[in-house]
Amino acid sequence: MSFFTSLVRRITMSSRSIIGLVLIVSSIVGVVLVVRLASPGDRIILASGFIPAGTVITTESIREGRATDVPAGLLLKAEDILGRVVGVDVGDGEFISARMLEVAAQSSAQVSVPLGIAPPTSVERGTTVELWSVDAEGIHPPVSIARQAIVMSLSESGFGGDTVLTVRISPAEVALVLATIGSNQVVMATASDSP
Repeated sequence: MSFFTSLVRRITMSSRSIIGLVLIVSSIVGVVLVVRLASPGDRIILASGFIPAGTVITTESIREGRATDVPAGLLLKAEDILGRVVGVDVGDGEFISARMLEVAAQSSAQVSVPLGIAPPTSVERGTTVELWSVDAEGIHPPVSIARQAIVMSLSESGFGGDTVLTVRISPAEVALVLATIGSNQVVMATASDSP
């Protein structure tokens, strides 16, 4: 009897182990499927409203979405298109693809600008600012040197605590901004109100 009892116990124990293992594997597969269903597709960039042709893309212009079976031209990141100009009208909620954007080299240039005056707290990555040349002695009034500059990043210079603002600006404004940086003028940034 003890041999028979021992054999029944082994069979019962091994079948319980197999059932337990099957349940564990089933729950892992179920969790993986639920996670995949909760966030399907690739990240894409959508227009958060109507964007007319010729508009500079800002953080307010776009939002992130997800889609499946996305063509290669749609797989853009927000940082790749901030400051770029759309070449066609883009409808509210429409995917933004690389074909819709003007050539980056012609539409904007990226410049790092040390600011002599701390920017407002509202100035952050993706916001639009206006750059000004300010006379260090205060004799001459401030002069606008770049309008509609898109902030790509803010950092501390490490040389005296100045803030360095990396912005995308019109290629036509690059020479004036660089000349101001190389002069005894101070550069400051203000939040841009104009479209």
